Amino acid sequence: MPSPVLIAIDASPASTALLTLARRYCRPGEHELHVLLAIDSTFAVHDKPAPYTAEELEEYPAACEEQRLGDRAMAEAVELLQQAGFSSQGCMVAGQPVEAIVTKAKELNCELIIMGHRHLSRLGRLLDPSISTKVIDRVEVPVLVGAA
Repeated sequence: MPSPVLIAIDASPASTALLTLARRYCRPGEHELHVLLAIDSTFAVHDKPAPYTAEELEEYPAACEEQRLGDRAMAEAVELLQQAGFSSQGCMVAGQPVEAIVTKAKELNCELIIMGHRHLSRLGRLLDPSISTKVIDRVEVPVLVGAA
């Protein structure tokens, strides 16, 4: 049975580097890759991909666009991994990234988490510790952190 690996992405171009990192350290047939994208719940229009109503598009244009970008990033990531021969699935979760990553990793019983890291200044780290640092402090599995 393939070992599950969680790849936490966002909709930025840096996500491609994380997928490359996963393909470098994981093997098709040995690892099942799960891609997770967490978006702020204020930008979540639907729980699952669905067409937007005219009212939603009019009342929440920014949220619809944010969710559309997330859906596209997720689909592209999964497709890229599947083309490389991996069994891969993706999901987008509305909520705080740390909670979403930790919860999903435990739910899947992952053996590894792959995620990015923003290069913050000392003051930035003091005021708002990085998501990767918070995840590392809360999980009991290795976390492979790629530069974002």
